[in-house]
Amino acid sequence: MSQFEDFLMDSFEEVQAVEKKLEIGGKKRNMTFKALGANKADAIRKSCRKIKFIKGQKIVETDQDKYLETLIVETTTCPDLKNAELQSNWGVMGAVELLQAMKSKMTDGEYGEWSSVVSEINGYDKGMQELIEEAKN
Repeated sequence: MSQFEDFLMDSFEEVQAVEKKLEIGGKKRNMTFKALGANKADAIRKSCRKIKFIKGQKIVETDQDKYLETLIVETTTCPDLKNAELQSNWGVMGAVELLQAMKSKMTDGEYGEWSSVVSEINGYDKGMQELIEEAKN
């Protein structure tokens, strides 16, 4: 296959949903995740930016907490955090608000595992050892 053919649209694989069992709220629960495309992740990142002007200089900061929450909401497909019935059951309106309500019933470690899985699904998990191995090859 030529280098050109490596980049034809048909050669790109569709992102598949991944099922994982996570401990959330003290119970193992089946959850489903689907990685975001780069354009969607960029749009989320841009929506989480704050622009400040300090002494005439424009400073752009990303609200990391808001970015992570939005990434979790958009990547997690089961439970569907956008589901109005689920939000109603928790007494909230909005996917991020539902996540925050669920987070209040979790340990920090459980929430950390959820966010780690989301990072892994989206390809942000390359550890130093993996990078060293890639560099060797």
